[in-house]
Amino acid sequence: MSSIGQSIIEFLSQFHGPSAYALVLGLLLICGLGVPIPEDITLIGAGILAALGSMSLTGALIAGFLGVMIGDAFMFYLGRFYGRKALTLPLIRNIMTPKRIEKAERRVLRNSKFICFTARFLPGLRSAVFLTSGMLGVRPVIFFALDGFAALISVPVWVVGGWWFGQNITEALAFAERMQVVLIAGMITLVIGYLLFKRWKKNKRARALIYHMTK
Repeated sequence: MSSIGQSIIEFLSQFHGPSAYALVLGLLLICGLGVPIPEDITLIGAGILAALGSMSLTGALIAGFLGVMIGDAFMFYLGRFYGRKALTLPLIRNIMTPKRIEKAERRVLRNSKFICFTARFLPGLRSAVFLTSGMLGVRPVIFFALDGFAALISVPVWVVGGWWFGQNITEALAFAERMQVVLIAGMITLVIGYLLFKRWKKNKRARALIYHMTK
């Protein structure tokens, strides 16, 4: 990923002002469609542009948040309005493999609320989950609340990280790799904790039912 990441950041660093904002937004929208461009690297690139003075840090954060949310919303409403017909659209058909869709469906059906939050931290499955969430009828208010909350965590991490390392692309990419591991480990811990909590609640209800039946 380092060579791809370096190429993306070097390309972004050539722009400044309105063109830089437009490019960041455009790349993030493309990422939202499932095209294999690393979203985290694009956001780090926005932070580096802020460090170079090509855009403000606040502007980089806003552009990053809007870019990921618009891309997510596009996939969600594509699935919501078109249903399974969305899978036959040329762009989606070429990007979303049946295996990715099947995997995303299983996760959404297990727990739509939880996956709408955690999907933001799952690069290989993110777009498929958002598309499937729309297809399976997840309520928009639930989707945007959870996805937006996740974006408020992930976007500042990447953008501020890029801004912090400034012109040191090597360090910025090393930070991206370390942080990706940390976020994945955090998501695994969160998932395990959530599953244990669900099991505890289920066992508690079962014990309460047994207690009432034996009284």
